[in-house]
Amino acid sequence: MSAARAFSPWFDRSAPRTRAWPPPSALELADVLRDVRSHDRYGHAVHACAAIVFAYFATLDQAPNGIATGILLGTWFARVLRFPVLLTALFRWPAFWFGFAWCAWSAITVAWSPMGAGAFKLLAAQRLLLVALAIWPVLDRARAIAWALVAAAATNSAVQIAQKFGVLLPAQGATWRPAGLAALPAVASICAGGAILVATGLWCGASRAARVAIGLAMMLCAAGIALAASRQPALALVLVLPTLVVALIAWRHARPREVAKAAVPLILLAIAAIALFGRDFLRYLSETPAGLSGAKGFSSIGLRLYWWRICLEQVPAHPLVGSGVGSFRSIVAAHPETARMITDTGISQGEVLAVHPHSSYVRALLEGGIVGLAALVGMMLALLRAAIGNARRDAVCAGAAAALAFVFLAMTTECVELMNLAFAHAAVVAALAALPRADGYSLPQRGV
Repeated sequence: MSAARAFSPWFDRSAPRTRAWPPPSALELADVLRDVRSHDRYGHAVHACAAIVFAYFATLDQAPNGIATGILLGTWFARVLRFPVLLTALFRWPAFWFGFAWCAWSAITVAWSPMGAGAFKLLAAQRLLLVALAIWPVLDRARAIAWALVAAAATNSAVQIAQKFGVLLPAQGATWRPAGLAALPAVASICAGGAILVATGLWCGASRAARVAIGLAMMLCAAGIALAASRQPALALVLVLPTLVVALIAWRHARPREVAKAAVPLILLAIAAIALFGRDFLRYLSETPAGLSGAKGFSSIGLRLYWWRICLEQVPAHPLVGSGVGSFRSIVAAHPETARMITDTGISQGEVLAVHPHSSYVRALLEGGIVGLAALVGMMLALLRAAIGNARRDAVCAGAAAALAFVFLAMTTECVELMNLAFAHAAVVAALAALPRADGYSLPQRGV
């Protein structure tokens, strides 16, 4: 091949393209992806860069999220038009169809939503499910994507520290819960917790210099979680992280002696982060029993419990199809106890009449009924099943699988599907953990 031919054509037309239908089997995926990459080496490079840019910028702020999403999805769509197999190959993936069912049913429920057509704006974040599909063709660069995700969380945590010491003003004004560029404490905690788990997977097989960088990133993320003081994500991380470490040893991604040697400095760094930045968080955590007991006064836990009780009371009215997307606010506003609750607790009307009940599962059951909840849970179970299979073969997949489980736990007290930044983080870890892998096209293995 001449030098001109090697560099001038964007597409290599010297060989026939891989068929897009019927969808290739799992055994054919490696050959399919190599074939596309050989035909479109420039497009593959641009696509990989777009995925890395998305993993970094999409979890930091709304404007970068929108721009990075547009770049990644635009690149993927352009390649799918030329190579449809980059989409059709995923038709054999069960999570694809559960996700499609969840999105379709959510859209259908707009027909009986009190908000009418305005409810469609609450479905906008679901476009980020496409991001997972768009990352699949470039999973040969999964380690770089994982590094970008960890770097983004560390960057946000560094901004939180600057806010804590008054170097930067928090995005939402002076507050004892600085959340960095993410603005919302829950989003900052979810992204930092997921990054710690992904970083733990990256640590396996990494060089000494890389491990130093990973340790620094984990320390920053631990400080970010302490500063954000979002209780449930922090407690979920305490549960998931030890489970991941045990799994890494059981699946022989790491040796027990190496884990023990690494655990000591990381635990000391975590203690230092809590000692320096976590005093307010520990005080906030100590208030949890009062919130659970229903004591009068402002309590985010008490408010959540009130929302969830109202939702469960309303489910029998529309058990199968739900009350429609966006119906939560009108249901709370119409409830006879709401006015008295506002008077007794001093919580503002705006806070009580929120858009969502701060639980993805409660919201799915209320607004989508049994059908909507079944589609959501089905997608999650399909993702976890695929993630566990991938995690047995690769340490980074194991870290991403743990991050995925962590996000699912966080969804018990937050509506992650309505949070652009947190949902973008979830889409990336889902892609790294659960998308179909093929021998020869998975992450590179390194000795530990």
